[in-house]
Amino acid sequence: MIYEDDETLTEHDADAAADRAESRGSAVALAVLAGAAIGAAVALMFAPRSGRETRRVIRTGAEGLREAAGDVIDDTAERLGRELRRRRREVRRKLDRMG
Repeated sequence: MIYEDDETLTEHDADAAADRAESRGSAVALAVLAGAAIGAAVALMFAPRSGRETRRVIRTGAEGLREAAGDVIDDTAERLGRELRRRRREVRRKLDRMG
């Protein structure tokens, strides 16, 4: 019984570390997106272009940001799904031990 508790604590510690790493990854992705948006805005303000060229640059940048944001959302949804399944299994194991 003590061994199982120790194992659970170790597993919990590993899961907590993985959660922190995933959270840092999401923060980095969001920072990159924000940096790209700010960089694009600054470039537009300082680079003289025709209206048509500027609209093309904005459209291209917006498409890239949309794709990157979609990737972040998809990755986050996938991680949340994995975490939900993992915690569901954990609850079932604990209920099985009790019953």
